[in-house]
Amino acid sequence: MLEPFLLYNNSSSEGKKPYYSKQDIIKDLNMDIIFRTMAREDNFVAMNVRKVIMVPLETPGQIIYRQDIIKDFYNNQTMLEAMYECVKRQQKALAVYKEETEKNRTRQARKAAQIIETLKYLGQGQDDLIFLSSLLDKNKSSLKSEGLMALMQRLGSIKLQQIKEKIDDMDFFVSGGGAGYTFQFGGGLKIGRAVVNYCSPVQNTKKKSKKKGFQKLYDKYIKKNSIQINSNELLQKDTMHLKEFTIQHILNIFQPYLFQMMAFYNHFTEEIAFYMGVVNFMKRMDELNITLAMPEPQPLGTKDTKFKNLYELSMAVYLQKKPVGNNLALVNNLLLIITGANQGGKSTFLRSYGLAQVLMQCGLPVPADSFSAPVYHQVFTHFTRREDEQLNSGRLQEELKRISDMVNAAEPYCLFLLNESFASTTEKEGSQIAEGILHAFYDKEITTVMVTHLFQLARNLYNNKPDGTSFLVAERKDDGTRTFKMLPGEPGYTSYGTDLFKELEEEVFL
Repeated sequence: MLEPFLLYNNSSSEGKKPYYSKQDIIKDLNMDIIFRTMAREDNFVAMNVRKVIMVPLETPGQIIYRQDIIKDFYNNQTMLEAMYECVKRQQKALAVYKEETEKNRTRQARKAAQIIETLKYLGQGQDDLIFLSSLLDKNKSSLKSEGLMALMQRLGSIKLQQIKEKIDDMDFFVSGGGAGYTFQFGGGLKIGRAVVNYCSPVQNTKKKSKKKGFQKLYDKYIKKNSIQINSNELLQKDTMHLKEFTIQHILNIFQPYLFQMMAFYNHFTEEIAFYMGVVNFMKRMDELNITLAMPEPQPLGTKDTKFKNLYELSMAVYLQKKPVGNNLALVNNLLLIITGANQGGKSTFLRSYGLAQVLMQCGLPVPADSFSAPVYHQVFTHFTRREDEQLNSGRLQEELKRISDMVNAAEPYCLFLLNESFASTTEKEGSQIAEGILHAFYDKEITTVMVTHLFQLARNLYNNKPDGTSFLVAERKDDGTRTFKMLPGEPGYTSYGTDLFKELEEEVFL
């Protein structure tokens, strides 16, 4: 089978289910800055990394399969760059092929253009398949991933050179040459059943060219013996019929292979552009001396999450240095509540966790020293935004509508990230709404991580403490300093009057 299979071990990305709320995820987790880092101003790479990352992998095996390919490409960057150049050649060749076959509209002109452009495209494509095969073979000693080794074996099992020679034989349509047929004459010397035996390009020779085909037949037998059957027009029609028959015959032979090759390059182009973006991203992190780690995915349905020195990646890229990291170890956990002082890093922590989960589920390294988490069917994000704050009475309705749509799309073993949700109403009403939603998630085995200012909600949950519930507090020192560390502890208030008083005191009395 002529398939690259570099994103999945037995299929392409066609038909794979993306995140339900992918636009929310991109916006809430500040992912656009990550995409720009990956693309390095290459719009084609940007388009494909965005597409691939927004489709979560479903099993640890799929994630590890892709991780291993990333490692191979990172260790063989010259090979990856050569593959990307091949991809760009194919894009240009396909664009020319489509353009040229659409130029002529008459039936005969369309057929002639089709055979010529098809053969050109097949020839270029076959040359690049041979190139890819030899490139992989050249680097095979340094390849360890199942994906690239399997691709090398598949290309090696196809008789690429023989196919190329057959395609080269078809060059007589462009440069001249000959074709051999077996055919029968019917009534009125009309050509009946015909078979193409061979096609060969013109031979370079200094000898004068000889008349061939039907013209030779006509001169030698019909014209010489003066057979009066008004055959000029008939033979021309039959010659045209034979040409059309040959064209259609050749196209029928190569059409299945043409479709296979086009599908291969369509998938291969997407895959290589994605891996090019991943390696660009990893190289940039190396330049900034920022740590990345390959995560350890856990099976769907497990509830243990552990990480060390997890930091917010978009902030790291923006600041060009590593921000404060956090550690966490949760066992059999379904609900994590985060409270504490304003400006203490709670939302940043939530964003760092969500982004690491999304990156892990597309096979990428994550911004941490180590990271281990379950695979989820879907990831949902609900972050308070500036445009939300501009709403008045309609803000709560907008929040509930967004949550309702997500809940309807959710299923067991999904992940919800809630940031300051239901902040548009009173604490009492917001706590009642949030508690009802959290209990429904809990019963449905939907994992939830929530940053909240609703102290009443957090305190009620802490006092009752359902199994699998954990609590973090943004650390605030006695002098009001924020360390941006999330520590296990009882729910804390989100604002401190003493902090404000100290600021005012300094302004008034200094």
